[in-house]
Amino acid sequence: MITGLKINHVEATRETEDMISNMKFNINFDDLKVEGGEAVHVTFTFVANYDGEPGKGKDVGMLKIVGVVMSKETRKDADEIMNVWKTKKTLPLKFAEDVINLLNFECGARGTLLASSIGLLAPLPLSRAKLSEQPGKSA
Repeated sequence: MITGLKINHVEATRETEDMISNMKFNINFDDLKVEGGEAVHVTFTFVANYDGEPGKGKDVGMLKIVGVVMSKETRKDADEIMNVWKTKKTLPLKFAEDVINLLNFECGARGTLLASSIGLLAPLPLSRAKLSEQPGKSA
């Protein structure tokens, strides 16, 4: 169960005054630690890139949020999360889905003030993430 979120770094830039034609979101899981057998800490980087008009080749701006998602899991689940991380540098699907949805909401909400202060749109992904395995791959 996710218990908290800590933001360590924020960055927002506006490169041009061009019109924004598209936003692209990226969430990276940078590191994972398990403390005390049950406390899972996922270090993340959330980035929203704001693209300019097609054909002009200019990025309008960027919003970046770095932090840690904290979760309390059973020892068995924490061990599984760590094993998947060690072997694949990713998270088990259900846990990853929960973390991504939390980050979409929290980074969107917290990033709105940052983005609007430099004239960018709120970094709000519109849909809830639903992950599934690709055929032939297992988590």
